Amino acid sequence: MHEALVAVAGVLVGSGLTASLLAARLRPEKIEPPRYTQEDTLQSSRTAVPEGVEQVMACVPAATMVLDEERRLHYASPEAHRIFADTLGSIKRHPAFQTALDRLAERSTEAAVTSETARIVLDVPHHRVIQARFQQHVLPAVLFTGARGMSASTERAHNALVFVALCDETEADNTERQHTDFVAYASHELRTPLAALMGFVETLQGPAADDPEAQQEFLGIMAAQGKRMQHLLDDLLYLSRVQRVEHQRPRGSVALADLLSRLKAESQALFRLKKVRLTIEPVPDPAWCVAADTSQLVQVLINLIENAVKYGSLPHDGGASPALHVTVSCKLAPPDSRWPAGPGVVLSVTDNGPGIAARHLPRLTEHFYRVPKTAASVQGSGLGLAIVQHVVTRHGGRFAVESTVGKGTTCKIWLPLAAAPAVTKPS
Repeated sequence: MHEALVAVAGVLVGSGLTASLLAARLRPEKIEPPRYTQEDTLQSSRTAVPEGVEQVMACVPAATMVLDEERRLHYASPEAHRIFADTLGSIKRHPAFQTALDRLAERSTEAAVTSETARIVLDVPHHRVIQARFQQHVLPAVLFTGARGMSASTERAHNALVFVALCDETEADNTERQHTDFVAYASHELRTPLAALMGFVETLQGPAADDPEAQQEFLGIMAAQGKRMQHLLDDLLYLSRVQRVEHQRPRGSVALADLLSRLKAESQALFRLKKVRLTIEPVPDPAWCVAADTSQLVQVLINLIENAVKYGSLPHDGGASPALHVTVSCKLAPPDSRWPAGPGVVLSVTDNGPGIAARHLPRLTEHFYRVPKTAASVQGSGLGLAIVQHVVTRHGGRFAVESTVGKGTTCKIWLPLAAAPAVTKPS
């Protein structure tokens, strides 16, 4: 569909708009601020793109770009800015994008229209797959003379423009990768509880068929293994949903005071029967707010609190554990190499548990990774912090874990501050 739209736009630019563009050249030139972001060089005789090109491409309901023969980006449609935002520069500089332009340049300019495609994979700031479709249109040089007040070379009879349609295929690619990951990881993680269930079933059908005491013991173990599999599948499904929208920034925003208020209300039930002291500190400035999917952020904080309770209750090395205390706080982000330079806040979940050895910290957000020592004591899916990482990435944030063995662990989430007028009250 995008190929057809760009083709139609190219035809309009090359033919139907010719008269209007020529007429525009006869009007007095208006002095207006430059609309281009490229760097000018003294040695460069840049091709001046007619204003009519922008007018046509703005009407195309697709993410499109227009480049000249010197590979300068002269126009990106509103849809391109909406979908790809600040990654347009990374797309243009990508080797696959440049290779496609190389192939177009090698072809004869006698052909009115030439096409190419490229598959662009970005890994920073997060995984993204874009299919780019190129069409090069050769147009009469007379259309370019004096456009936007810029001089064009008069030695050529024709100039070429490259129209690029960008299609975001991240979701389809993530779905395919998730299917592969599910088969690889889930089959491994489900094998142990499934083998235990099958073993106990065979025992109940055989040696323990007439032993009520053994039956009750085995049924309890089977129920625990069944819950373990159910928890794993729930985490996998939630992770799949998070990854599916990871490349889409949240459109709403929430005041941090409202976010922590909702967290307090939803976490009370979790700690009603637990001997854990939970403290949620008030936000220093009620005006602070962040662009957020409120439900996802609340779920992330609850996951971190549950992790603190689950693993913080383990005995410390060399003695009894102190009473577990979990604290949630929010502060203005100080200068730190781990955070972007822009204004932001840091949400912290701190506990006084046994802590985590430094060698494990870089791997905590890997899928299915569990610290060997705690994995034997506490059953888990190994997906909790992976889910946290994906949600934080979707919000344009950063996630870090600090821990000292014997003193406790602090999980920090950096989020960019948003404008206060866009606040949406949580439901």
